[in-house]
Amino acid sequence: MVSGIDTLAYSLEMDWALLWVTARFLGHRTTCLRLMLAATIGVLPTLWVLLRENLYAVPWELGLVWPLAMLTVTFSGLSPRFWVKGYVLFLAMSFLAGGLLTAGLTWVQVWVPSLPSWDWLLIVPPLLALGGRWLPQHRVRQLLGRESYGEVTLEIAGRTLTFPAFWDSGNQLTDPRVKRPVVIVERSRAIGWLPDSVLDWALAVHQGSTPPSVPTEWQSRVSQVSFRTLTGIGEIAVVTVDRASGRYQGRWYPMVPVVMGISGERVASDGSYAALATPKSLIRYPNERVGA
Repeated sequence: MVSGIDTLAYSLEMDWALLWVTARFLGHRTTCLRLMLAATIGVLPTLWVLLRENLYAVPWELGLVWPLAMLTVTFSGLSPRFWVKGYVLFLAMSFLAGGLLTAGLTWVQVWVPSLPSWDWLLIVPPLLALGGRWLPQHRVRQLLGRESYGEVTLEIAGRTLTFPAFWDSGNQLTDPRVKRPVVIVERSRAIGWLPDSVLDWALAVHQGSTPPSVPTEWQSRVSQVSFRTLTGIGEIAVVTVDRASGRYQGRWYPMVPVVMGISGERVASDGSYAALATPKSLIRYPNERVGA
């Protein structure tokens, strides 16, 4: 006899663990609530099989499409080009976990036939999550093309905002006035965070028109930085940042003093990140400091 409650509990745990490991390998932020909702969606086919008492009540085609619904709930703002990779990664881990589980059950039945299988099966998902925490994530992210993706948190005038970021080692842009690295951020992502007057001033700098005045308390924070690209020379508005930190290759680090460059255009054409920073601005060693 197979306990329906044990089956549903195991399915819920396993789906949660697989989704958590997928998110960790992708380096994409999610929440426990999203993971739980997605895992609950993943249990529905199992519940239907139990209610119908028919192992083939769910078509195999639906079994392949169903993870898309789970991933949709789990991830918010994931670039379309990483959807396929996330989907393939989730399926690959599901098949791998299923194969290892089948082998484990066979071994248990041969060597320890008196051990109740469903009792110890509930510890498999925590072991999977533990393995996902300690497996070489950098190698997986490198294969997925996600190794240089992370996040940047900036604090200005007591207000903080976190942006999905791309760590570009070729980004050498610095503010010549204060000698600080520039973290380029999309203007649209700063709406509601920075004052409208500062955003309007940044847009005017981007368009090459005469910038309007900014409030007195912001005048010491704002300036302009020249940059050169393959298409020519331009100006970008920058704002002094009080504090910054970055998540790089799965870990958070404090950053050296930086300024935020406000871009009037999308930083990434596919929307996979909204900020561009250099990993050289990260303080990865206790005694590493850069003055400004």
